[in-house]
Amino acid sequence: MKPISISTKLSDEQIMEAVRQIKVAYKLKRTLRYASDRDLTVHNESVAEHVFALLFLAEYFLPFEDPDDKLDVQKLYRILLFHDFGEITHGDIPYHLKTKVDEEREQADAEEVFASLPPSLREIGHESWRAYTEKDGREARFAYALDKIEPLFELFDPINERSLKRTHHTYQDHIERKRKATEGFPVMQKFVEVVSKDMLERDVFWKEDTSINSK
Repeated sequence: MKPISISTKLSDEQIMEAVRQIKVAYKLKRTLRYASDRDLTVHNESVAEHVFALLFLAEYFLPFEDPDDKLDVQKLYRILLFHDFGEITHGDIPYHLKTKVDEEREQADAEEVFASLPPSLREIGHESWRAYTEKDGREARFAYALDKIEPLFELFDPINERSLKRTHHTYQDHIERKRKATEGFPVMQKFVEVVSKDMLERDVFWKEDTSINSK
């Protein structure tokens, strides 16, 4: 794969335009099957929809972050596919609200989930999940960085962004984790800085002194 352009040199406006273009694919998350309905006036997203977004974003960022094709893409995609299987049993908890007890329960849940899969999937699923949780290898670190920046795109929506105040998510929580996660991945880090600045200017983060008025 060859990079289309050098994204670290793009202007803020060009990066925001790329975000808007990427969001086109996010419409598939809201495209339902079996003639069913969904309340689109409130933010809701399944973990599986999140995984779809990660696979799509990987296609966008890989040419920029791995121009020499050194990453094992199959390994990366397996890590993305299995990395949240520990949430199947008890669900997703926002990272800034997750406790040590929650983490230990999720790990135990993952062991049970992988043990319940067909034999052909147990080892590869568990190994992919383990690599992610331990950030073992460049593919796992890429997946971790991607996982932490994906909300930039999911929340780039007037309805979805309300979840930040609803879950008491501050700018400091947001930016510190994403900056650390994207160390070594300059293009993703540039997106973090530009999109986070836009979010901050639009006052979408929770602030303790205005929490009474936040919904």
